[in-house]
Amino acid sequence: MVEENIDEIIQEILSEEKKVDEGQTEEILEPEELYECPVCHHQVSEDAKFCPYCYAVFDENVDYRMLIDTLIKKLKSLIIMANKIKLPLTEVNAHIKEAKKYAAKEDYPSGYSHLQSAYYKLVKDLVDYYKGEMSKYELMIGMNNEIRDLYTKANAYLDEWDMENFAKSYEELKVRSEEISKDLKEYLERLEEVEHAIEIAAKYNIPTDKVANIVDTAKDMADSKKYDGAVKVLSEAFTPVKSEIEAAMTSFLKLVKDEVTRDTFAGKSNAKGIIMAVREMKIYWDENNLVKVLEKMEEIDNMLSKNQ
Repeated sequence: MVEENIDEIIQEILSEEKKVDEGQTEEILEPEELYECPVCHHQVSEDAKFCPYCYAVFDENVDYRMLIDTLIKKLKSLIIMANKIKLPLTEVNAHIKEAKKYAAKEDYPSGYSHLQSAYYKLVKDLVDYYKGEMSKYELMIGMNNEIRDLYTKANAYLDEWDMENFAKSYEELKVRSEEISKDLKEYLERLEEVEHAIEIAAKYNIPTDKVANIVDTAKDMADSKKYDGAVKVLSEAFTPVKSEIEAAMTSFLKLVKDEVTRDTFAGKSNAKGIIMAVREMKIYWDENNLVKVLEKMEEIDNMLSKNQ
């Protein structure tokens, strides 16, 4: 008996490929036929018995009782949503009232017709309302990728009339937008304070080149939407020139001391205000809040000018 070598075995296996190919037929799936719902205009399956978006009935042989139970559950949650934003429910309530009358007579098709009208009216009003609310976030789409993704997801649910999932996504969008808006607002306020402090520092011949470089770094971070990080950087912007600020503050306080020790100082109208400002400046210095220290120097300087 002659043993087959490896090459021969492989050749035999490969020779079966043709038989495998001949025995297989590729299954071609026909694309599902879709058509437009005449009520809500969403695309629905050709063989659908009812619209999965607005629940309009296309086939009178549907299980009306099952659809009624479905719509009752959906209407309960939608009414809660509507009440939160104070949407008028007069027409919706009228349809629900009529539906109850027909249900009592066990006329389920007629009862369902009113429920469906109530549902359609309520969903459409909610969608229209939230389309307007969503437009408020359009400006932030280009400012932050996370907001763009949340907006896209929420808007897709809204287009599908999936109000349950939309409500969750919208809340997430709203909360995150508020957080980012808060961070952005804090950054802009801190930037304004630091840039004003740079102007004050220049009056007292405090070098600010290092501070300006730090501000540029913070601006670059803000351009990358890292507002919280930019705020932290700005909080330390004057640290590199703390010794220079201390020297300027020491000279300045000597002038203040000369003023408050004069015999005429006690009679000045803003004497107490100057002393209070000096006390506040000491607190800011102890806290290492150099921006506020510079602001207090300017404030005290202005008050001294009024004394003259």
